[in-house]
Parts: sequence; C-alpha cells; structure tokens
Amino acid sequence: MPVAPFDRHRAWFILLQFFSLPVIGWWLGTAFGAAWLCNLLTPFWVFMVFPRLDAWIGLDTRNPAAESEAALAAEPSYRLLPLAALPAHGAMLAWSAPAFVALGHESLTAALALALSVGIIGGAIGITFAHELIHKPTSLEHNVGGVLLSLVAYGGFKVEHIFGHHVDVATPRDTSTARLGQSAYAFLLRSLLVNPPRAWQLAGERLRARGLPAWHWRNEMYRWHGLTLLFATGITAWLGIMGLAFFVLQAFVAITLLELVNYIEHYGLLRRQRPDGSYERVTPRHSWNDSHYLSNLALLNLQRHSDHHAYAGRRYQVLRHHDDAPQLPCGYASLVLLALLPPLWRRFMDPRVAAWKAAEAG
Repeated sequence: MPVAPFDRHRAWFILLQFFSLPVIGWWLGTAFGAAWLCNLLTPFWVFMVFPRLDAWIGLDTRNPAAESEAALAAEPSYRLLPLAALPAHGAMLAWSAPAFVALGHESLTAALALALSVGIIGGAIGITFAHELIHKPTSLEHNVGGVLLSLVAYGGFKVEHIFGHHVDVATPRDTSTARLGQSAYAFLLRSLLVNPPRAWQLAGERLRARGLPAWHWRNEMYRWHGLTLLFATGITAWLGIMGLAFFVLQAFVAITLLELVNYIEHYGLLRRQRPDGSYERVTPRHSWNDSHYLSNLALLNLQRHSDHHAYAGRRYQVLRHHDDAPQLPCGYASLVLLALLPPLWRRFMDPRVAAWKAAEAG
C-alpha cells in the first residue's frame, strides 16, 4: 500500500488523547480537589501545551506522490478515523452530561469548566471530523457527518458550508470569509445570525431546483434539526433542566470555536471580480495554509485549507501543501486566542494580508 505523509496511526492516538482530556480533568478534580481548576485541563492543553509541542515539532510540507494519490484516496483504513469520531463523541457526551449535573450540585464553576472542556473537544474534533465527512460522496460518511453536527446543534453547517461557503468563498457574499479589519466578535455575531437562516434558504433552493417546494419533507434540514431536538429532549428527560443546560453550553462552545476557525481560514483574502461581475475561480491563494505536522494530525489536515478549497473533494490524507499559498505562521489553536484580542490580531495578520495583496497585484 502507498504511504502517505499523514500518519494515521499517530492520528488515532491523538484522537483518543483529545477525547480523554475532559475525563482526566474530572478524575483529577475528584481525586485531588480543586475541581474547577482540574476541569480546565482541556483548554490548558489545547490552547497552551499542544501549540508549543506543535511549534517544536515544526512543519511537514511533504506531499503524497502524484502516482500514489488515487490509491491512497481509495484506501479504506483512512476512512475509519473520521467515522470513529461519532462513537467517541457520543460516549463523551453520555459520560459528561451526568458528570456536569453532579458537579453542578457541588460547584457551579467546576460544572461550567467541564462544559467548556467538552465543547472545545466537540468543536476542535467533532466538527472538524464532521467537516471531512460531509464533503465525501458516500451516504454513510454524509450521514455520520450530519449526526456529529447535530450533537452540537449546528446541522445547518452541512448545507451552508458546502452550498454557500464553498461557492462564495473569498467574496463579499460569503458570511464565512472575514473582511480585512473585521474583529472576531463582529464576525461571530454575523455568522451566528446569518448562517443558520442561510442554510434553510440554500436547502430550499436545492429542492426548488428539483421541482419540489422548499418546505418539502425531503429538506435535509428537518433531519439534522430534528436529531438535535431529539438529543435535547432525551437529555432533558434523563437529567432535567441541568442536562439541557449542559447540552446547550457545550454546543455553544463548539459552534463558537468552529466560527473562530472560519475567521482565521480566510481573513482578508478576496478573489478578483471580473468585468461581468463574476469572480475568478478559487485557487490555493484564497485560503490561509498551514502545514504544522502535529496540529494537522489532530485536525485531519484541515490547516491545508488552501488545497481543500481548490479541490474540495480530496480526502484528508492526500491534501497538499502549496508554497505559493498565503502561509500562517502557526497552527489554529494559537491563532484562536490571538483572534480574541483584535488589536493584536490586526497587528499580527494585517501586514500578512498586505503582503499577499502585493503579491497578487504583481
């Protein structure tokens, strides 16, 4: 079998490590006290320790050999990794929901720290793996991706991302392309207010193109939002209002993290508009690229976002590094924190956008 630069064996280890973080934090708090502090292990590891390891290990700009790309893309063993996120995420929620309720009776701060931790894993791993799956052609992958998104109450992302963002990326029409100078907070507000109804609009347009009414029962938005409602109802019946609060909190954190990553991926990059009003085709130049080895193992090469947008159907194991794409200096975890400090973000990123524009003009 051809060998990909992406090491799926190490990626399995990282997947299990991330899903175990909330459990380890909870156990430390139970065993040694200071539950509120120990339950912050996940954000501490994800945003402080992991980025430093990522920077220390460094870049991996290798690409799979062109002659082996088709065989690698067809290799079934790579497909198991993103699919495994569903049982892992489901098990994490089934464990953490009653743990949150029990902690809430002892320390509300500790309970909120646990919900934050679970939401971070849901956003960093659950949604990222769902993103890989919804781009793929098989019904199994499509549906598992949709269920993963429903677990964080963001099923509309499946529609809006593919039929909205990937069509309009790097244009003013796209609500998931951050404008130069736009703060992460303004971007989040616009995304959270505009993208969910836009998903309904796009789903309706797809049905009308088939000669069906927008509200036809085949509208897939019913499926994903129905699943979310089912999960929320089930957890409320099981654990009461505290269980519902946990479901809402972890979903909000996961969605916020997703949209912050969207903010990073296209900040300030726009396609040229032609005289007829259309836009030049999407190329690797219209997304920020990063090839840090460790974080790409954790995120299924999501940071090779330039290649993903240029060739959206490519599977994660054969996504390519492009030297001519605009390059981020570090992985997403570090940049998420920087994005929350708009003056520092602009000082850090605006000169890079200016350099990209100068290169484009040349």
